Amino acid sequence: MMELKIRLENITKSYKDTGLVLDNLSMYVKEGEFVSIIGPSGSGKSTILQCIGGLLKPEKGELFLDNRKINGETGNIAYMPQQNSLLPWRTVTDNVLLGQELFRKPDKQEAQNWLRKINLSDYQDAYPHQLSGGMKQRVAFLRALLSPQSALLLDEPFSALDEFTRFDMQKWLLSIWEAKRKSVLFITHNIEEAIFLSDRIYLLSPRPAKIIREIEVSFKRPRTDTLLMESEFLELKREIYSDLKAGGLHESV
Repeated sequence: MMELKIRLENITKSYKDTGLVLDNLSMYVKEGEFVSIIGPSGSGKSTILQCIGGLLKPEKGELFLDNRKINGETGNIAYMPQQNSLLPWRTVTDNVLLGQELFRKPDKQEAQNWLRKINLSDYQDAYPHQLSGGMKQRVAFLRALLSPQSALLLDEPFSALDEFTRFDMQKWLLSIWEAKRKSVLFITHNIEEAIFLSDRIYLLSPRPAKIIREIEVSFKRPRTDTLLMESEFLELKREIYSDLKAGGLHESV
């Protein structure tokens, strides 16, 4: 059995203005595993990532990374938010190296090698305003991927992209992830995206967040476009939608 990389045990978190957000929540990510969380807006998905990253501290419960308690500690994980958060005064290469600079001597050659692999070597000296939305997301993901931390948290990184660019980015993410195999916890509203990317999926209820269901995604890797049309894929999509609706989700996912 794979070792556990990230573990949340009975996490409870509330805010003064909005009350209870996470209610005795437990989940885990194995070493090298890709896990997604689906839930309605405001259910606490981003709060989960912020607790893992140490930006928030739960009132109850414990968080572990490699079996070491990390409640309230920062610097343990690589994080990619919804917006690319590239620094406009830094070149593409320098943005990619930012995560390394914070923890060790940056490896410029490694960054340039990866930029070549993702077809952005012609833009290594460009600035963020010269890139398309998809390019910016690839640079932001590469920055997180090349950070020294072995766990990666992704908070709806493709939500602002159009459908075709989004699917291209999903395939690109998987191809790059296969090479590094960091442990990933991924937030999304998109059921197809979660199934296509993940080894496991957690379905969350509306606030306060509880786990409705944990799903093992058994489709073989590497995954291709044809998977989205297979009957097993479509049936799992229907099941997940039904579970979310039964759990109190009244909006489109």
